[in-house]
Amino acid sequence: MSPEVRENINQSIESFNTIGKLLENKIIGNDEKQTLLIGYFDICMEHLQSIQLLINNQLFGSAFALVRPFYETYYRALWMLKFATKEEVAKIGTGKFTFPNMGSKIVELDSIYTGTDFFQRLKKNSWNAMCDYAHSGRLQLSRRWKEDELEPNYEDDEIIEVIKGTKTILLMFAFVVFKEHSFDSEAETINKLIINT
Repeated sequence: MSPEVRENINQSIESFNTIGKLLENKIIGNDEKQTLLIGYFDICMEHLQSIQLLINNQLFGSAFALVRPFYETYYRALWMLKFATKEEVAKIGTGKFTFPNMGSKIVELDSIYTGTDFFQRLKKNSWNAMCDYAHSGRLQLSRRWKEDELEPNYEDDEIIEVIKGTKTILLMFAFVVFKEHSFDSEAETINKLIINT
């Protein structure tokens, strides 16, 4: 593993640990919506930790396959938080709700969270690749070979993009969680981390 990949993994782990420390001894999940939000956040934390472990063990294909469910969990949480009705929240909690398609969900998220086309651009630039890696498509298959040898073939810049992207999204998600629970000091700490990312 190159020093640059190692440095980025260490920074991602440091951000993960900072979030964990900021969450210590916090009472969270005051209602059904906040409880689901925390559940989604915990899933993203677990996915990020898994991505970090897989990359540390040079299991890049499996790490890349987790990127799509990581982002989709984040998108679902944000959509649920601002758009789901009380009845829809109850259905989400029982597994009887079908989320809107990704395209419309992304437009709605931009309207509330960014006021720009941030999520739309993110989806346009990366969603197809995320799906390809998650479903063992052409991109995943093509990185199984190094010349004529069956050996993982992932470029450092691709690995670093996954590390930085998932770290940034987890920080953004942590910011939402802290703001939603009125932990403003913790949200400000996270905001500074985002700015410095």
